[in-house]
Amino acid sequence: MRSPKRAFILLITSLLSFVALTGLIFFYPPYTTISLSIPFSLDRLVQSAPLGLFFLLVFVFFFSLGASVFKSKKHGVLLAGLVISYLIFRLIHLTHPFFLILLLALFFVLELFVSTRENTK
Repeated sequence: MRSPKRAFILLITSLLSFVALTGLIFFYPPYTTISLSIPFSLDRLVQSAPLGLFFLLVFVFFFSLGASVFKSKKHGVLLAGLVISYLIFRLIHLTHPFFLILLLALFFVLELFVSTRENTK
């Protein structure tokens, strides 16, 4: 049985990542670079595109939300992986509905695999 403290931490993580995600979407255009202010003029070495941070925040949000709703980290990873895969497909212009059907079928099979592995233990 999972403790209520863990569920609360997952919900707080989900909320914080959602707030950070909306701030990232609102304040930064997709093709700018974010540089961190590091001493000794290493700013050029530590630059990142907001796209990578966007995918990280989306993954954390859906993982923590899925793990708290479905009460399993495996299901949270599956949900986050499904959303990230779909967004990457959209990014590389694979927008035909057939790709969505294939993606849903793949994750449905993975869900069955995870569920049957949990029941056999």
